[in-house]
Amino acid sequence: MTSAPIVDQVSVSIVSAAVSTHPPGWHIEYEVRNNGTQTVWLVVDERLVFRRDNDHVELSYARARMQPGVQVFGYFEPKATELSPGESARQSVDITWPLTLSDIWNANREVAPAPGVYDVTVRIGFGLTPAPESPTSGETVEEPVLRWQREAVSPHVQLEIPLDQRPVEE
Repeated sequence: MTSAPIVDQVSVSIVSAAVSTHPPGWHIEYEVRNNGTQTVWLVVDERLVFRRDNDHVELSYARARMQPGVQVFGYFEPKATELSPGESARQSVDITWPLTLSDIWNANREVAPAPGVYDVTVRIGFGLTPAPESPTSGETVEEPVLRWQREAVSPHVQLEIPLDQRPVEE
C-alpha cells in the first residue's frame, strides 16, 4: 500500500465569503488543513498575488516569482507557521476595490475588475521543512523558496463585484 504524496494531503477551502457594497469588496475566510501524517509549514507572509483570467480570480498567498526588473537587496525567507498532522489553520482576507498590491509580485499596482460575478479561488504555499535552504552561488534569491514551496488551491466560490452605489461628492 502506498501513501498519498504529502502535497495531496494539504487542502485549502473557502469556509465563508461575503460581498460588501459600500465600499465594494469581499470578506473571505479560508481554512488550510493538514490531512497527512507529516508536519508542514504554512506560508503566512500575507503578500497577495492577484491573478485574473476572464471570470476567474485567484487570490494567492503562496510565494511567487518576482516581476521582471524587480531588484531585491538580500535574501528573505518566507514567514511560515507549523501545521501538525490533523491540524488546520483559518485565515481571513478583506478586499476592497480598487485593490492596491505589491509590485514585487504583481504586474499591476492596483486592480479593479469590472462589476460582475467571478469564480474565486485561494492558493496557499507550504513547505515540508521549516525554511528553505539559503541560495547558492549564482542562484537568484527566489530559487530556494520556489524549490522548497508546495502549493494547494481551494475549490472556487462565486463572488460578485458590485457596482459602487455611493453618491459622488461634489
